[in-house]
Amino acid sequence: MYKFLKAALVGLLSFFFLMSPAFCKENKLPNKTKSMLINKLKDVSLVIYKDNQVQTYSEHGIVPLLLYLDNNNFKGTYAFDKTVGRAAAYLYVYGDAQYVYADVMSKPAIEILKQHNVKYEAKKVVAEIQNKDKTGLCPFEELTKNATSPAQAYGLIYKKIHPDTAIVYFTPDIKSENVVEIYKTLGKNLSGKVAVKLHSGEPGGHNFLQPDFVKPVVDYLNATIVECNTAYEGRRNTTAEHKKAISEHGFDKIAKVDIMDEDGQMELPVENGKQIKVNYVGSHLKNYDSMLVLSHFKGHQMGGFGGALKNMSIGIASSYGKAYIHGAGNPDEMWTCEQDKFLESMADADKSVMDYMKGNITFINVMSRMSIDCDCNNNPAEPEIADIGILGSDDPVALDQACVDLIYQSKDEGKASLIKRMEEKHGIHTVEAAADLGVGVRKYKLIELK
Repeated sequence: MYKFLKAALVGLLSFFFLMSPAFCKENKLPNKTKSMLINKLKDVSLVIYKDNQVQTYSEHGIVPLLLYLDNNNFKGTYAFDKTVGRAAAYLYVYGDAQYVYADVMSKPAIEILKQHNVKYEAKKVVAEIQNKDKTGLCPFEELTKNATSPAQAYGLIYKKIHPDTAIVYFTPDIKSENVVEIYKTLGKNLSGKVAVKLHSGEPGGHNFLQPDFVKPVVDYLNATIVECNTAYEGRRNTTAEHKKAISEHGFDKIAKVDIMDEDGQMELPVENGKQIKVNYVGSHLKNYDSMLVLSHFKGHQMGGFGGALKNMSIGIASSYGKAYIHGAGNPDEMWTCEQDKFLESMADADKSVMDYMKGNITFINVMSRMSIDCDCNNNPAEPEIADIGILGSDDPVALDQACVDLIYQSKDEGKASLIKRMEEKHGIHTVEAAADLGVGVRKYKLIELK
């Protein structure tokens, strides 16, 4: 009886100690509590202790970490795991874990945790976490072996577990160096002769991405800036005038600039197109091995909004090709075509470019100065919604969908005018049509850079 009372008293005192302000303030785990949580690993695969609450997971491998990160972060947590390799270590770092214990921990995991100042303990340290057959690395260790950041590793792991979901990386910090950082995180090695497709901006407009802003990523890729002539009256509808506008805006001072339809156009077939069976693009496209589609996300007076999908379709189309897309195959109906047919034609053109590039293409959208009007407008309305950030993905459908979602989710009342423009022009239909054509998927995981 005495032993029973003594044990009960010790348990009660431990409980009050755990709940005391002193414990919370010191943020230090008592040895008895630590031992109790480690002991739980005999029956489960993962134990998370946070704010005096204990969560356990029975799923094996990396899955429980992803389940936790889907709804939480690890900030302020004590994690007790059976096995921690580099993949798990990256996830703990990404989620801001305070402390990680593992029955078995790899040396690469220790280096990652050390590098990011996460406290750790290991019962046993091994060189690497091997696969079940002990014939090589665990698949997730192999997958993240060359990861350069926790966010990138998280994306690789999430995509492996959810192959039907696109990864979209995001940072709210709109700085030129973060365009480069987003590109690096995508892990896309654009090689050979690289093109950066951007909007050169109609003279008079001022919302387009400025030369100083795009220069770091253009330099990093040792790329050529590419554009095509417009199909409407203005300062960019001939090569001579377009080059003058580009020079006035300063793009030729930071890199070589190529008007891709200066010498004509080439045809790209559209497989199973909804409206058009051929896409007319600038003939110089054939001179490039890979491409970064760098888009200023904003409203658009015809498409509802302009992002990656518009920049890849209308943007890469020749002057004639632009009219052809706008008219859903009939350039004479450029200004009168049924709206959804025009939007579907853009999606058709997107598919032709994606097929042509064979994966050697990636996409970054910059959500800044988001007027309801396109950069092709020489007198655009002033933006009413606050800047949101920079996003990047290998999937242009998911990328544009994520941008649209962020606008709807914004707490800024100024979003109303942009949403009205997008909805009036049924802009989301381009995303719907492109997804239906297999250009990409609308389901995505948004991963913020840390």
